[in-house]
Amino acid sequence: MDGQIAVLAVAEKGSFEAAGKYLGVGKSAVRKRVRGVEIELGTPVFRSTANGMLPTDAGSLYLPVARESVRHASLGVDRIRAFLRVQTKNLHIGYSSHLNWKLLAIISQLQLRLDDPLQISRESLLTHQVITSVLQGDLNVGFGYLPLHEPDLFAQQLMEEPLMVCLPTGHPLSTKRAIDPTELDREPLIAVGRKALPGRHEDIVTHFESLGVALNIVADAYLPREALWMVSQGTGLAIMTRSSADSMRSGLVVRPLADRLLTLKSGVFIRREHDRSDNTIRQFVDRIWTETASLRMSNHRSDRRLHQ
Repeated sequence: MDGQIAVLAVAEKGSFEAAGKYLGVGKSAVRKRVRGVEIELGTPVFRSTANGMLPTDAGSLYLPVARESVRHASLGVDRIRAFLRVQTKNLHIGYSSHLNWKLLAIISQLQLRLDDPLQISRESLLTHQVITSVLQGDLNVGFGYLPLHEPDLFAQQLMEEPLMVCLPTGHPLSTKRAIDPTELDREPLIAVGRKALPGRHEDIVTHFESLGVALNIVADAYLPREALWMVSQGTGLAIMTRSSADSMRSGLVVRPLADRLLTLKSGVFIRREHDRSDNTIRQFVDRIWTETASLRMSNHRSDRRLHQ
């Protein structure tokens, strides 16, 4: 493993000396570790050039193998650390700071509602940061937006919110009971959370394209309240959930989209091996599912009212 790490460091830094500084060892130690790999492979992995140490053909083949090997070893260590934390009844959970406030309220009260003497610590992050931390073992449980595209994670949906359009009261579409997606063709739109949720943004764009609508994105808003301000300034319309528009300014309205497929899903996720083998984490997720039942019933009733 030391040899693989040394090879990756030389490939990234371009010299034995720079790799040594990066790893906190001497140049000769790096050279010795790389040489050990070359002896095992029976061929050099680097060649010296005017631009520094560059991989040979064999080295180019070896680098992705070494990178994957080191990644798996690191994940193995992270899994053991996560396992030990759970054994000592310390549960570290992370959640997206953009989640529905009702779900956030349940997450914040978990310690009071659990019979098991778990010590729960919480961390507020963005969804992609929560995903990375759960994968690396820094978090035992994550809460964020779905879907996930990580095969190593098990996810359970907790709630689903219909997407709506926020627009000025004087806009022609503001008088409609529900807005057909095709009516947003050529309308200037403000992307909400594109950087925070790039996958979900792409899903929405693709769905509109399947309907023959090319979304005209004219601005980006990091947070819903920023998007609301932009709408009030006449920048464009914004697609968001009803709960995101709770801090709506006067002069603005929200109207539902007449398309039940356009929703925002949120849920809880854990590493897949914990779903199969770790009773503490699995029981925690089951308790979350029970605690959020009212959210799913509430959203179902709201969805029926919006589309009647």
